[in-house]
This record gives sequence, C-alpha cells and structure tokens, in this order.
Amino acid sequence: MTRPDPLTAPFGAFALSPLAERLRRLPTALPGDALRRSAESVVRRALMSGGRDIADIEVFPGQFARVHLRDNRCEKRVFAGSKSWDNAERRAIRDAMEAKPVNDPFVFVDAGANAGLYTLSVLADAMVQSRPVKAIAIEPDIENRRRLEFNLGVSNATSVTVLPYALGAEEGEGAMVQSATNRGEVHVASGSETGDTIRLRPLKAALADAGADRIDVMKMDIEGFEEPVLKGFFADAPRSLWPKMILLETRHEAAITDGAAGLCLEHGYQLAQQMRQNAVLVLPTGDE
Repeated sequence: MTRPDPLTAPFGAFALSPLAERLRRLPTALPGDALRRSAESVVRRALMSGGRDIADIEVFPGQFARVHLRDNRCEKRVFAGSKSWDNAERRAIRDAMEAKPVNDPFVFVDAGANAGLYTLSVLADAMVQSRPVKAIAIEPDIENRRRLEFNLGVSNATSVTVLPYALGAEEGEGAMVQSATNRGEVHVASGSETGDTIRLRPLKAALADAGADRIDVMKMDIEGFEEPVLKGFFADAPRSLWPKMILLETRHEAAITDGAAGLCLEHGYQLAQQMRQNAVLVLPTGDE
C-alpha cells in the first residue's frame, strides 16, 4: 500500500484505527498528573512502536492537527498527552480568558507559533467559553508554518492571522538555523551561525500588520531572541499595547531576574507563576 504524501494528503489520511484512537485517548481519563503522564508515555511508545511518525488527530476539543512524532518534541508530547501538555501554562491563559467580559474578544499572540498547538488550545478554550477570539500566530520557519497553516485549515480557524516572518529588535534580515532533532528549536542565528535568510520585523510593526491595538496574552518562544525583541518593543510601543500577560520560557536562565523575564520585571510586570520551564508575568491593572 502506498503511503500518503503528508504534504498533499487530506486530513484523515493518517487517522488512527478505532482501537489505536481509544488507546491514545485513554490517559486523559486518568486522575492525577503523575499517573496520567506515566500512562501517556506508555501509550505513546506503544503507538509509535510500529514506525508511526505522523497522525491525524483531534488534538483539543473541536481542534484538529496532523502531528509529526519524530522531529518535533511538542507535537510528539501532545499526541498522547493533550491534557497534560503544558497544562499549567495553558490553564493560566484560560484563566485570563475567563476573567474578561464574555463578549469582549480575547486577543492572543503566539510568537514562535511552531505547529500552532498553543493557538489551537486557545481556540478550543474560546469555544468552551463561547467567546470571540483574535489570534496572531507568528512563525518564520517554512516547514513549521506549513504545519501551522494546515492545522488551522482543518480546524476551520478563521480568526487567526498568520505572519510569515521572524520578530527582531528592528526591521532587517537574519538567518534561520535548523535543528537536527527538534523543529521547535529552529532559531534566528546569533554569532557565527548561518542559515536561510529571513525577514525580521519588530513586534510593534507585526501587531500593526495584524490590526491589533491591544494584547490580552502573548506567548513568546523565539529561542533566545525574546530579550532584544521585547527591549525594542518596550522602548517604542505605547503602554496600551503592552500585553497584559506574557508567557516566557525561563529554563535557560539562572534566575527569574535574568533575560527577557528580568526585562519584563524592570518594566513593571510582576511574576504571577513560575513553572518548571516557563514563567507567567502580568502587568498590574492600571498600568496598561
């Protein structure tokens, strides 16, 4: 039997069998994070043991994705772990959404959107809460953006604007460096690194391109480029445009006062929650 082409095959071409799909969903019903994560690991290994590397799944309620299991860590994790994958981070975003008036559109920026899993999670929460949402997904890498746009398309996600460039401290060009093992680690070159030439655009200009005049939550994961991007943004953008909440990766920093998180603290943000790999920073009410 000829294997479908993942670049052109319609959604469902890589669907699991009914038995495999029941097994994939089994961990979501288990109580307790530790037990659920252990079960997810067992199920994931079992479903990948026959060489499966792609699957078409309902990744979150009402949201669908073609997940690639061998070259992108977040897609692999969410395959059998959609309930526990970054659950604390996603809960913080969900709580921020719930705190807004129900008819007020929730504005979410996914900077470094990868295959779009955070954006799809936000759309799923918006469906549950029956509220409008405006999402902006920024992804410069060609393959990641192809996956992102495919997932948005099969999820009928019409409220998402995709921006096809990288964020930078200023307008210009940079080089996109690939990772040999994890597509989530593609990054803008620094130092002597080389890669494919890409466009760099400041965050303020990107928001203007997307027609956004405010941000409720911004998840920023741009592999070490967060600090220069935010430094330029804070210097140039009015406070009314500053995100009310920022989710940043901090696992590479020695302390929360270092790097991009430290820069946010210097500009009046407060640490609301520290996870194992990420931090949630909020702008106090009245400071917007």
